[in-house]
Amino acid sequence: MNKANQKPKSPPSVTAADFPPAVRVFWDTAPEQFKVASVLTAIDCYCALATRLRAMYVYDPLEPHAMLIQLLVLGEPGSGKSFTRPIVKQLMRPLKLKDLEQKRIEQAYADLKKTASKNKQLPEEPITCTRNLQTITRAKLVKRADMFIRKYGEPLAFFFFTEELATMTESNKRAFADLNTMDRLAYDLGAEFGSDTLSDASYNADVDIIYCSLFCGTDNALAEYINKRAIEGGNCTRKVLTRIDDDVLGEDAPIFRQQTAEERKTVSDTVNMLMNETYTEEDTLQPVHMVDMEWINPTVRRWCAGQREIVIKTGSRAHNCFYKRSSVSAWRMATLLYHLWGEKEEAQKKVIRFYRFMAQYILDGLLNQWGKEYDQMHKHDDDDSTPKVCLFDQMPQRFSRDQLNEVCAKQGLSPGRTFLSKWRKARLIHQPNPSEEIYEKTY
Repeated sequence: MNKANQKPKSPPSVTAADFPPAVRVFWDTAPEQFKVASVLTAIDCYCALATRLRAMYVYDPLEPHAMLIQLLVLGEPGSGKSFTRPIVKQLMRPLKLKDLEQKRIEQAYADLKKTASKNKQLPEEPITCTRNLQTITRAKLVKRADMFIRKYGEPLAFFFFTEELATMTESNKRAFADLNTMDRLAYDLGAEFGSDTLSDASYNADVDIIYCSLFCGTDNALAEYINKRAIEGGNCTRKVLTRIDDDVLGEDAPIFRQQTAEERKTVSDTVNMLMNETYTEEDTLQPVHMVDMEWINPTVRRWCAGQREIVIKTGSRAHNCFYKRSSVSAWRMATLLYHLWGEKEEAQKKVIRFYRFMAQYILDGLLNQWGKEYDQMHKHDDDDSTPKVCLFDQMPQRFSRDQLNEVCAKQGLSPGRTFLSKWRKARLIHQPNPSEEIYEKTY
């Protein structure tokens, strides 16, 4: 059988053994329905801490990637989304303590401004660098990002955490709108955001704002955050969705196991290692560390090739759009795990297994949440009654161009000739008689 006609391999499942010890802790201590969400929360925190890691992605060979992840934890009210809080507290504690020192310096200067006489010349405003965020205005975020450049000469990743996504829409509509703009830029290293206004309350600078984010919320809050404009603008493609299942009514609440002393030490040692890989004892930045990920390139190419074959068969614009960044986010997480494994060759098979699992997990989440809506936005007519199914599988073994055009018209897809060209190029079909508009599947 031609390789082009082979179905992509199903993604492997992952087990505790596939994770480095500092991540495995969060898998082992979580109830079954929370395991993936707990691991993703921990990885998100580790990625924010590992702000000096860089790697080259196979489809983006010109610019290195930072390990930037935007995670959404979804569930009904009372479903247990607050499990994220102790994980964030444990992993981000050293960075929060560092931030606290900086905020005290800021507060001391603010108090000095209040008490100083009008004629007294104040010292220059201190350069302070804080990286943990909960809610923030655009001007404040631009200022904090510019402080990194003024002090260190390079951007650092913020960590943006909120336990209730709805509070952002209720308390500050403008900040919520600004966040959608920031999300698009903060996913990639080097995408600068410029602010140039005449307001006294503004802060003007051109900065590279990058962050890892962890937002918890309900489906209603998510709909306000990722609205139609955000879906069309690609915000949703940058997200990693994990959902807390609460399907069984009346079932007892799941309980997390407490970490052992050895597990707590493993996590603490890893957090301290990542902090030491970021800052020197003199509070300057450590050099950027490039992780060699060339060995995973064939796996990434194969997974993406399998997704392209599905796109050719279905004509789904959502699938075509979503699989690309699903791969990027999964690859970034895989890079982080490989680094935590000590970048040892014997860990590569485990990292490959994780990448294949996570790329499919992210893609499935995006398609289930926004796939239909994205496809509807790109239909050629207003008929939304036909569900998105595999166009190639709908066609009989032997079909005519007119039959294909009829099915395409009913589903609001591009003309049949577009699919014929792609299917022939992929060797999914052939034309037995060039003088007839009749085609046959090759399997």
